[in-house]
Amino acid sequence: MKQRRIDQFNLWPMTLASDAEEKFKTRLVNTELSELFFPYKLPDTNDRHLHVCVSYMLDALDSLPLRPDHAFDWIWRSFEYLTSHAIGGKGNLTNELRSTVCPAVDGLFSSDQDISDAFFELTNKIPFQTCEYLLKRICESGPYSFTTGQQNPLSSYAKRLLFSNGNPPVVSTSLQSILEFLSKNYDYKKASDRRNGASLLRRIIKLEKVSLHSTVVQLTKSEILFFLVSGLGYAFRNDRAHAKSIAPFRSSAASITTYAHCWFMFLLFYNMTFSLLHTPSSPLVLTGPLAINFRKNHASYSQLFGDYINA
Repeated sequence: MKQRRIDQFNLWPMTLASDAEEKFKTRLVNTELSELFFPYKLPDTNDRHLHVCVSYMLDALDSLPLRPDHAFDWIWRSFEYLTSHAIGGKGNLTNELRSTVCPAVDGLFSSDQDISDAFFELTNKIPFQTCEYLLKRICESGPYSFTTGQQNPLSSYAKRLLFSNGNPPVVSTSLQSILEFLSKNYDYKKASDRRNGASLLRRIIKLEKVSLHSTVVQLTKSEILFFLVSGLGYAFRNDRAHAKSIAPFRSSAASITTYAHCWFMFLLFYNMTFSLLHTPSSPLVLTGPLAINFRKNHASYSQLFGDYINA
């Protein structure tokens, strides 16, 4: 793969497809692009905020199907723009996610069970590779415990997940217990630990009760929502923005599971963006069959990647 990368650069614009790309293109041969994703039907409006969001969304859709990682980058920009203009927000993204966005979306879910069920139907399909990615971030960002007044050595990742506004008290002791257990008991570099840790994490995200030694823990939907937005999505965005790893489809490790992982991340934040657009915190409040749209896209995702989600 290293030589192929050099050749791809030197021989541009001649294209040299990777093995993963060739396999994915073969997978798409009998599928129309219009069957892979279904955009939410927007109303006619001149609202500036919605048009800025849609400008990013269009770039996201233009990245499909071959670059779902780029689709995530663009949908994140739409989500972040909307977050920065949410009513009641305070301008800091970390604080916005904790104090404005997640409570607003959680409120939507509480008032509309069908939308809530549809949203969590996607999180129940979280790919194993996504859980491995999240486990790596958790393990690299520990510890998650501290003594009174000694929280400063904690990583920014730990502080973001544990605290509100960067300081104690811990918002969710259940989430803290999970983070501490995963970081202490699994060595991401060992294949068996990586698989076992990701498997446990996946059960947690699916809202199952899990045993952590002598303690039984089960996160609420509100806790899972925040964990996925701030612990998974924000971390994925930061890793890509700050070039902490090789581009996913320029790696010899790329496979169909890589596409499934990146497509899931795109869908997760597409869902978050449109959920936020349906809350009173949005600068423009949409009304419409959101759950139906979610389920159509989830069904397409399952059809395309169902046999790779568990890989």
